[in-house]
Formats: sequence, C-alpha cells, structure tokens
Amino acid sequence: MSQENVELVRALTDRWNTGARDLSAFQRYIDPACELESPFSSLAGEPYRGYEGLERWLRDNDEQFSEWQIEADDVRDVDDHVILIATVTAKGRQSGLVLRFPVATVFTFGSDRRIWRARIYMEVDEALNALGLEE
Repeated sequence: MSQENVELVRALTDRWNTGARDLSAFQRYIDPACELESPFSSLAGEPYRGYEGLERWLRDNDEQFSEWQIEADDVRDVDDHVILIATVTAKGRQSGLVLRFPVATVFTFGSDRRIWRARIYMEVDEALNALGLEE
C-alpha cells in the first residue's frame, strides 16, 4: 500500500463531507464489484455488494440520518489496508437527535488501486484488532 491510498481515503471523506451523496461522486474510487460491511448490512444479514449495493447503503443511511459528517482522526496505511479512525456526527432524520460517536473503517484496495472492500466498525478497538494492531 502507499500514501496514495491514504490520500484516496481522505478524498472520499472530504467528498462525503461536502454533501456528495450519490454514487457517481465515488465511482472513480470504488471497484464495481466492491463489498461493504456496515452496521446496516448486519441487519440484512449480508454485505452490500457492487454499485447497486452501495446505492442501497446510501439510501439506508439517508432514511436514518438527515446529516452525517465524518471527522478523520487518523488515516493510516497498514500492510495492504488503510484504516480510517473517525468521529461521526449524525442527526437523526425522525428524532432530530444529534449523535457523536467513534467509528473505524478498514479499506482494502484492488490491483487497479480502487477500493474493493470496506468494513465499518462501530468499535475502534475491534478494527485495530482485526489488523493486528493495538490502540
């Protein structure tokens, strides 16, 4: 992996925070056969797969939250992965309740340098342990 992949994850985060919520804003970074594991996918029992799955994840996110910002606390290269440790601030669509919580996402890149797998962890320690790291 390289610093380029770290910068790609930073660019994705920046695009998200500027309000880019349609898949076309992210396709140049993401492999068409990508797989995303998130807390929402655990409800469905399987990861979101491909661009269609990512569209569904974006809709699921939008149904729950009217706002969602990601503050990158740490982005680093770990072997063949990049880990993003962040603080999310989200506003519930129905409740209006503002939530602020830590999250970690582990990205894996394909040979074309696009993301082909991402896993969102609600527990930072779990993500670090998955990569053989300690906080």
